[in-house]
Amino acid sequence: MALQIAVFFVIEDAGHYWLHRALHWGPLYKNIHKIHHQYSAPFGLAAEYASPIEVMLLGIPTVGTPILWCAITGNLHILTMYTWILLRLFQAIDAHSGYEFPWSLHHFLPVWAGAQHHDVHHEKFIGNYSSSFRWWDKLMDTEAGLEAQKRRRERRMMKEGKKIQ
Repeated sequence: MALQIAVFFVIEDAGHYWLHRALHWGPLYKNIHKIHHQYSAPFGLAAEYASPIEVMLLGIPTVGTPILWCAITGNLHILTMYTWILLRLFQAIDAHSGYEFPWSLHHFLPVWAGAQHHDVHHEKFIGNYSSSFRWWDKLMDTEAGLEAQKRRRERRMMKEGKKIQ
């Protein structure tokens, strides 16, 4: 069960990243996702405050991942599905809580996004699209926040320094 749920988190995070990033594109943001961003300082239940269309879209990787797993392996216990949905809901509430709780996975797993990562997303309305892990934001250069800005500035200065030489 633990291995399956870990795989579900990795696969769901990829789907969530791309769908969430797409929801920040002009018409999709204005007509669908803006409702969720009415709270710039999120709290736990704001995780579920969204348009029905957004809930359905972002629900595809959440529900589709275990279904895909079952279709490929033929192995999915209903208790695993219940546990997965419960943990995914807790993760969404934790990310929108506004607090880095001592038990947050971010303290034990450095690639875990956590509340601080998602708070910046709600503050800036751009970047930090990942739900669980930070690697998609790092890979696609969509991290937001002071540390990310500093890294971009350093990379730009390095490039400009190479052009001068």
